[in-house]
Amino acid sequence: MARSLQQFKAELFRSLSHEVRIRVLEELRNGELSVGDLQERLNVSGPNLSQHLAILRTQNVLTTRREGTTVIYSITDRRIENLLDDARAIFEEQLAVSSALLDD
Repeated sequence: MARSLQQFKAELFRSLSHEVRIRVLEELRNGELSVGDLQERLNVSGPNLSQHLAILRTQNVLTTRREGTTVIYSITDRRIENLLDDARAIFEEQLAVSSALLDD
């Protein structure tokens, strides 16, 4: 049975709905990184990071390649970066509105 567009969107947004996964994507914006590099930059335990990476890979948000025994991660579709940028713009707008309301 084919997934509906709404199901796909819900699953995609669910895969992005954790701070660590967002941080992973922000780190990968500048290019590929190994698991070790990500772990060091994010200060997250190996098993915890692996779990988050698996969720992003399952939704095809991330892709991998191997260099010997090292797994290298990258963002599958650069439009994910646009989505993060749009989320940031919405956040900043809402923050500005909230701040203006507090000033009144």
